[in-house]
Amino acid sequence: MKLSRILSLSVGIILLSASIMPLNLLAQDKPVTLRYSTMFPVSHKHAVLSAEWCKEVEKRTNGKVKVQHFPGGTLTSPPTTYESIAKGVVDIGLCVLGYTMGKFPLSDVLAYPLGIPSGYAATKLSNEYYAKFKPAEFNDVKVLYLQANGPGIMHTTKPVATLEDMKGLKIRTFGPVTAFISNLGAAPVAMPMGDSYDAMSRGVVDGIYAPYEALLGWKLGEVVKYSIENYGSSYSGVQMVAMNKAKWESLPPDIKKTIDGINAEWIEKQGKMWDEIDSAGKDFTVKRGNKIIKLAPEEDKKWAAKAQPMIDEYIQKMKEKGLPGEEVVKFYRERLKSYQK
Repeated sequence: MKLSRILSLSVGIILLSASIMPLNLLAQDKPVTLRYSTMFPVSHKHAVLSAEWCKEVEKRTNGKVKVQHFPGGTLTSPPTTYESIAKGVVDIGLCVLGYTMGKFPLSDVLAYPLGIPSGYAATKLSNEYYAKFKPAEFNDVKVLYLQANGPGIMHTTKPVATLEDMKGLKIRTFGPVTAFISNLGAAPVAMPMGDSYDAMSRGVVDGIYAPYEALLGWKLGEVVKYSIENYGSSYSGVQMVAMNKAKWESLPPDIKKTIDGINAEWIEKQGKMWDEIDSAGKDFTVKRGNKIIKLAPEEDKKWAAKAQPMIDEYIQKMKEKGLPGEEVVKFYRERLKSYQK
């Protein structure tokens, strides 16, 4: 009797397993759909390239992962994207580190005006920094890769050739470089890039500290008159493409490996793209009749010197937090030299 019951129970388990197994197999075959949020407008080449990333993921995973692309800040506003990724409101997003003040203290220095020569250099440097220091401030998400725009310089509605010319001007800025604008004698006005055109056209600000690409990509060449090539104190706004950590961990190992491979390729693509659109932005503003003012070498050094107080303060603050700020500055400056040659 007992044997009969055991056999009946065993058969029942086998039948139940057989009925469940196909459902599990179907579930595994069902594509994973991810949502990707970026602030860049759909026509911007960055949005075009991130859309291509989405297509590449679907292609190389043989359709197992599909990524829906939402450009223009339609899914999340730029300042809220990081928290939206961390909380799972969106699966993937582009975050400007400087839009979330205080969240990434060790990484702030990546946006300091240290004389960034190109978008390619800034993008490579940012990823080299992340690989070396693996800052805990990013632990809430899965970092896919970092990227950074070309040299951020001054663009104004009034001619500027000296520090004296900067006094009293209202300059749109963001995050870590806000203090530098004050050091130059101007008044910093923090706002997202998307609000800058309107602010410039209405005279709310007299200029913007941004790369040449913004003059075409964000149409700012229509509202500025001068571009000041202060390359000795150029900066780069670092952006992170990140994924919700739980969503990443839910992916099979082979899918993760595939996406990691695509990310490595996109670091190269993004860096080169920033330089291409910088060149296009400069051409756009020149064709509109706007003027380029190149700072005299000695004047450029004066502007660059205004960044040192920020570095000193950064190192001190990181020391108080028990973070390797001094090591980061040394690493970044040494690596920067190799790209400035």
